[in-house]
This record gives sequence, C-alpha cells and structure tokens, in this order.
Amino acid sequence: MSTTSNVLTGLTPDAANTELDAGLTAGLAAADTLSQSRLDNLSLVHQARIAQQTRTVNVLTAQYGADSKQAVAAKAAVTASRAVVTRVQMVKQQTAETAPVVTATGWAVWGHVYSSASKPLAGYCVFLVDAQKNYQSDYGFQFTDSTGSFTISYAGAAPAGDQNAPTPPTVYLAITNAKAQLVSEGAKALALTIGSALYLDTKLAAGEPVIGVLPAEIKNVAQPGQNKK
Repeated sequence: MSTTSNVLTGLTPDAANTELDAGLTAGLAAADTLSQSRLDNLSLVHQARIAQQTRTVNVLTAQYGADSKQAVAAKAAVTASRAVVTRVQMVKQQTAETAPVVTATGWAVWGHVYSSASKPLAGYCVFLVDAQKNYQSDYGFQFTDSTGSFTISYAGAAPAGDQNAPTPPTVYLAITNAKAQLVSEGAKALALTIGSALYLDTKLAAGEPVIGVLPAEIKNVAQPGQNKK
C-alpha cells in the first residue's frame, strides 16, 4: 500500500524523487556562491534523507519484495540522494580552492578528474588537443595531484601594433590514465575566455574504456624512462 511510504517519508518514492530533483537543481546551480558552512548543512540534510529513505526501502522490501515497483522506486530515491551528496562535496572542494591567476591576454583551464564513483584520480595526464585530436604542445600538460586537481595555464601574448586582441583557441580536453592510455577526449570545445580561468570537472566512464595512448610528445618529456629499450 502506498500509505506505508507516506507515513514514513511524507512522500511516495516517485514524489520524493521529483521533489529532490526540483529542490536541488536550483540549489546546486547557485552553489558557487554558497559558503562552506551552507554546503556542509546541505550535505547533512541529504545524508539524513538517505537514512530515512533507506528505512523506507527496508520496510517496502519486507512488505512487497525486493523487486516490487515500490521497493525499486525507493531504491532509486536513495541513489539520487547519494548522487546529490557527492555533487555537494565536489562543489565544496571547488569553492575551497583558489582559481589560478590569469594574465590579461591569457587563459587557464583548471579542475579535477574523478572516477565514475566520484573518487579523485591522481597521476592522470591532462592536455589539450585540436579538432583533429592533435596534441597542442604550446599549452603543455599536467598530471593530476592526490586530489585529482590540475591546472593548464597559458599567458598569451600582448597584441603588437594594430593587431586584433587575442582570441582563445578551439581546443578539447584529453585525459590519459596512469598507464598512458587515453581514456577521455572531450567532444565539445572548451569555452575559453581571454583573461579568465575555466573550471572543469571530469568524471570518467565506468571501467575507463581505452580510446588511445599518450601522445609521444608528452611521453618523451613526462615518462622518458619508459621509452628506453
């Protein structure tokens, strides 16, 4: 009976999902301006919701069975809430860090690389490629640190004489794992802006399917020992 879930949560599982999505979309959209304490409070609220939803799952499973539509919907609500808590933690990490300093004629790309389970990945190589997937050596590369963080900065050059103001290049973010295997290559060009730093989090696909290898230009510099026979 649906009255069971109403008594426990005040919402049916489907309604809980709807309320969750509606209530948090707006909150997370403005998360960049939230204080660390408010982010902590948001996380605690949804951790409490997870505990409540988990109890609902147990009750509905006992009453209707693990494969019932009631139990399945309740489990989906738990999964959604856990995803929200993970997202809040990622936003909290971003707001706790300082954006890189960018010159008036340059730009930067910074952010984090996460696994499909939202765990930070260290030792992954981040670099930029053009539309033909060619490594853009002018902008260098960086390996992620223990928090999965990386920063690629380009100082740019001041326009000379009557030259037009500099324009950002059309580039895509590429990532290789610790085995020098290409595991991510953005399909969408980065929205770079002269004089600004672009923040970008990348969550890799489950299983990290290999789609290529580390460009030789990077490997010769970053992993020279592996090239010796």
